[in-house]
Amino acid sequence: MIRKIILSFIGLSVIAAVGLGFYISSLTRTEQARLLLSWTMSDGEALFQSSAETYATPPALLGWLDARQKQSLNGQWSIIVDPMGVGTPGSIFGGYPLDRQNISGMSLVEYDFATAQKITVPGDVNSQDPRLFFYRDKFWLQRDFAAKTTPGRRTLLHFGAANFTATVFLNGQAIGRHEGGYVPFHFDVTDALKNGNNRLLVWVDNRLTDASIPTGRTDWWPYGGLTRDVHLVDVPEAHIVNAKLALAADSDQLINIEITGQNIAAGEQAIVQIDELSVETKLQFNKQGIARGQIKAAPQLWSPENPKLYAISVRAGGSWLREPIGFRRIETRGQEILLNGKAVKLKGISTHEEPIGEAGVAHSEAHMRALLQEAKALGVNFIRAAHYPYNRHLPRLADEMGLMLWEEIPVYWQIDWQTDATLAIARDQMARLVQRDWNRASVIIWSVANETPNTAERLKFLRNLIDLTRKLDDTRLVSAALLGGSRPDFALIAARLAARGVASENVSELAKERFQAVLDQAGYFAPSASDDYQMTITDPLGKYTDIIAYNQYFGWYYSALLARQMGVDEAVLRPLMLDFMADLRIASSYDKPIHISEFGAGAKFGRRSADNHIWSEEYQLAVYQAQLDMLSKSPQVQGLSPWILKDFRAMLWPLAGIQDYYNRKGLIDENGNRKPAFYLLRDFYNNDMKLPD
Repeated sequence: MIRKIILSFIGLSVIAAVGLGFYISSLTRTEQARLLLSWTMSDGEALFQSSAETYATPPALLGWLDARQKQSLNGQWSIIVDPMGVGTPGSIFGGYPLDRQNISGMSLVEYDFATAQKITVPGDVNSQDPRLFFYRDKFWLQRDFAAKTTPGRRTLLHFGAANFTATVFLNGQAIGRHEGGYVPFHFDVTDALKNGNNRLLVWVDNRLTDASIPTGRTDWWPYGGLTRDVHLVDVPEAHIVNAKLALAADSDQLINIEITGQNIAAGEQAIVQIDELSVETKLQFNKQGIARGQIKAAPQLWSPENPKLYAISVRAGGSWLREPIGFRRIETRGQEILLNGKAVKLKGISTHEEPIGEAGVAHSEAHMRALLQEAKALGVNFIRAAHYPYNRHLPRLADEMGLMLWEEIPVYWQIDWQTDATLAIARDQMARLVQRDWNRASVIIWSVANETPNTAERLKFLRNLIDLTRKLDDTRLVSAALLGGSRPDFALIAARLAARGVASENVSELAKERFQAVLDQAGYFAPSASDDYQMTITDPLGKYTDIIAYNQYFGWYYSALLARQMGVDEAVLRPLMLDFMADLRIASSYDKPIHISEFGAGAKFGRRSADNHIWSEEYQLAVYQAQLDMLSKSPQVQGLSPWILKDFRAMLWPLAGIQDYYNRKGLIDENGNRKPAFYLLRDFYNNDMKLPD
């Protein structure tokens, strides 16, 4: 009897197993893996755990995007906010990528994209719903689209950027993952694409940590989402991936060319034409799929005064690409910056990727044109695009409008300098930025970092990025914005401020006593009230950069810091600091040009103060007056990019009624209203970087 029961049980098990086998075989491999994972979960494992699935990483960057045949996937997308990770592949509910639906009315499905909230792509999620203003976690973005597949051609799914980690699914298949934000990437989706309707799903994680790039604490808004254009790009089976053109190092009559192809056989030809100059050359691809060579030409050189661009055609495989490209030379000689062999001063302004008069991230050509037009009205010839790569419209418009550019990756403040994964993200961002914009004449400086601490680990990390950048592109300058002020510098500056305080008729006796205590502590090194001071930049990173870029805030943060250390009120110290700045000079121990990459002060538009109180337009104006006077007398300084063109969103600054989560150092406010310092800087630039009489 027992034997019969056992045999019957075995028989039923076999039947069940066979039925299960037929069911599993009807699923895709991805669905099978997720289903089996959910059934084999051991006691104690989380119900909504991530699967063990690995994801493909994006291939090398696809260049010349605007020259290609493409279909926009911009528009309305569904969003489901998912901080608990319910949609995680392999979860108990199957995971959102499986796209289960409650058609029978009896299926437990915890999501429905058809009825979900809608947002606009490109765009960030934080500014499109007040409930998501501070949101920094996981969410799902989904849209359906119609497509047509064509034999012999490939379809690439291209994202201008996704902040900060994006995992892509198409028609239920895992396509790949990119981590890092701000830079473009794509996947080949030919095999997953259907003729007719398709369902695209992007799992975005907007969290940042010490190991991410950027770090978790930033002085700008970490906008999350698909913040740039999304396209389907149609390419031939054999196609051009990217192409770089630049003047040869030793001649303005030769243009170096490097073309990277895919599925283009060795020995096949690439043809490069510049119709306006009536020149053409043919190059051969090698076994690595690269064609290199030169074309003899005599182009007019691009400059802010003459932003000349040429229509360049490149043909290879089945690709025929055409883009406007300019040619110029940027280099340094001692403490000078040379553009096309002539000394140039960088009359600049810093920016953030936020539009004028609108909330959220600037993502369109119209957004960027409005920002650059306002910068041009300021009289600038240079833009510092801080602190991360902007959308592709910025360098294209700068080419057209005659504005030199500094472009930067978000290696910012204190990050995890010793983790390989962190370095890999930074290298990926740098490579994709350089390869996207290496044909933009406007880009003259690549920046690898901003305001990083002076440590051995940081130096090793940044030298790695500098080496990578120069390997990718040796036709531009490399820099990093150094953090101003060392302890010895501040001690010597404090002593000079104290000497001025003791000699001042406008300082109370109590404050003079505290200033005298500072001088007594300085002892033999105590200065007189009339002593000037040269602050010399010695950061060892300067040995490896082409330009010494330096951020300093004497009239803003430094005044507050020194007042606390000296035990005096800021109301006493700030006027002394503005007076002292007239006798302060900036220099470097390196025989290289200095660029003052930041200075400034906060002011809310319309806030007035006859006593020059902080946050007033008058105080910001006084800081600019003192800064410009100081820097115009520092001969090693060859350029400025004050902080900043426009007030911008930042979580660091909650001060109600003034900041309201804005950094208020803009020369215009978020709606484009100009503050008085705008006009002072404009006059300074229009007067050849001298203060007007």
